[in-house]
Amino acid sequence: MNTAQSSSHQFGFTLIELMVVIVIIGILASLIVMNIGGIDQRKAMQAREILIMDLKRINREANDQSRILALVTQSATDVAPFQYRIDEYQRPQSQANAMGQAQPDLFASQKPSQRQTWIPIADQKAQALPDRVSFSVEAQSYDFKNANNAELLGANAPKLIWLGNGEVKPVSIQMYYDQKPVGELIQVDYLGKVIDEN
Repeated sequence: MNTAQSSSHQFGFTLIELMVVIVIIGILASLIVMNIGGIDQRKAMQAREILIMDLKRINREANDQSRILALVTQSATDVAPFQYRIDEYQRPQSQANAMGQAQPDLFASQKPSQRQTWIPIADQKAQALPDRVSFSVEAQSYDFKNANNAELLGANAPKLIWLGNGEVKPVSIQMYYDQKPVGELIQVDYLGKVIDEN
C-alpha cells in the first residue's frame, strides 16, 4: 500500500516558493536598473570634474601668457556628442599695429564683417562629453569700467572669456544629464576663480 501512495505523489513548486522567486528576481532587476543609472550619473560627475580642471587650467594659461581665451560650446547632434573647445581672440590688424606689433595684415582682403576674431587653438582639440551629458553657461552681470571692446564684451561675444589681464567675464555653469541638473552650479568669478559648491 505504501508503494501505491509514493508512486502517485507529484512534485512541484508551491505558490509561496514561486512568489519568493518572483520577488527575488524583481529585487535583482531593480538593482541592475539603478546601477546602470548610477553609472551614467557618475560619468556626468566625472565630466563635471574634468570641466572644472579645464577652467582652472585655462585661467592659468590666459594669465601667464596674456592671452584672450574663450570657452565655446557645440550642442549635441544625432551623430556627435556635446563638445566644448577653447578659442583665442585674434586682434584685427589695426588694433595690433596700434599696440606696436609688426604682423602681416591677415585681414586686409576681408571686409570687417568677414574678419574672424575667434580662432580655435590648434594644439587643443575639442573635449567631447559622454552621451546625454551637456552644460549651460549663463553670463553674470559685471561692470568692466575700463573696457570698451564690443567683440569681447558685447552680446555676440562668447559668454565665458578670460581677458588675459587677470579678469574674466563671470558666469555660472550647470551640468546636465538627460536635461536634468547634475551637481551644484559652478561659478567663475570676475578674477577667474572657480567656485564649486559640491
